[in-house]
Amino acid sequence: MGEWPEDWDMPEQVFVRDNVDASEIAARDEFNRNNPPIRGLSVPDDLRTIELIKRPWRNNKGLWFELAENRVLSSHLAELAPGGNSVRHRHTTEAVIYIVKGHGYSIVNYEGEEEQRIDWQEGTLFSPPVWAWHQHFNADPNETARYLAVQDTGLIRHMRFHQIERHPTQLKQGGGLDYEVNAVPAQAQEREAVGEPAGEQ
Repeated sequence: MGEWPEDWDMPEQVFVRDNVDASEIAARDEFNRNNPPIRGLSVPDDLRTIELIKRPWRNNKGLWFELAENRVLSSHLAELAPGGNSVRHRHTTEAVIYIVKGHGYSIVNYEGEEEQRIDWQEGTLFSPPVWAWHQHFNADPNETARYLAVQDTGLIRHMRFHQIERHPTQLKQGGGLDYEVNAVPAQAQEREAVGEPAGEQ
């Protein structure tokens, strides 16, 4: 009990080789040095209204929480601009995403596999698989959308397996760590715009 099954089917591409040029680790760590995560037993403010800080490398706003001195679980709150989308990316952490506010959809796929669309609204809970490309879209042209992501970052960092990578289509603009990214939409959104199916619902 508590061991991985012998027939566990882990896609080969999950075993990551570092891509330094596309890594978001340095930008994430610099953000948290400049904007320390909220600590304690609880977040003192409403997740729907708490002030968030621009994350230019992810094309959204965000803030991290390190609650109860947890060594495995880490969480962050992110906000998508009206009609906006995040950068397409993937990471070696497991992540469970809860929609705090708004409605939209996410595009998820492994390299070379068909893109799947997950529609979401306030109260939706979903999880992109480890090392699968994913991108989040706010479908409301007038209001922001927010999601809470809970991840096993502490464990994965301790194992020296932590990586966050931008998709090759997401072009870095500028130097340093406070860089911006041209957050190009996933192909499924473009197909949907011309009336073609966007993948599984």
